[in-house]
Amino acid sequence: MKKIILLVAVTLVMTSCAQTKKEEKSTPKAKQETKVSIEKLDTKAFYERVNGKEVQLVDVRTPQEYAQGHLENAININVFDANFLEQMAKYKKDEPVYVYCRSGGRSMKAANMLKSKGYNVVNLNGGFNGWSALGLPAIK
Repeated sequence: MKKIILLVAVTLVMTSCAQTKKEEKSTPKAKQETKVSIEKLDTKAFYERVNGKEVQLVDVRTPQEYAQGHLENAININVFDANFLEQMAKYKKDEPVYVYCRSGGRSMKAANMLKSKGYNVVNLNGGFNGWSALGLPAIK
């Protein structure tokens, strides 16, 4: 009886493995995900990319932080809002979305969320603190 159970178990395992290999081989390359990335820029490079240009610029801090100072033309969408991704749906995935927060942590969280949805994301390393430390222009 033990031999029969063992034989059935081995047969099931072998059949399962063979099926998985067939599925892997039959998956068309066209179904593979488009590669999206998170580009991380220092403050000067970020400034050069966004200054005076029409870009998708998002401040992911709280509204209170945003009110204390923010980059010109930045839209405030708090990464901790329950509907953060819904609010981001109005942005184009095929153009870079520039994100920043206070020091870079929350914007990386937002960048990872956006990347998982197919967005091309550029994160400001050092965040608004780094921007302010260089004396770059901000709305206050």
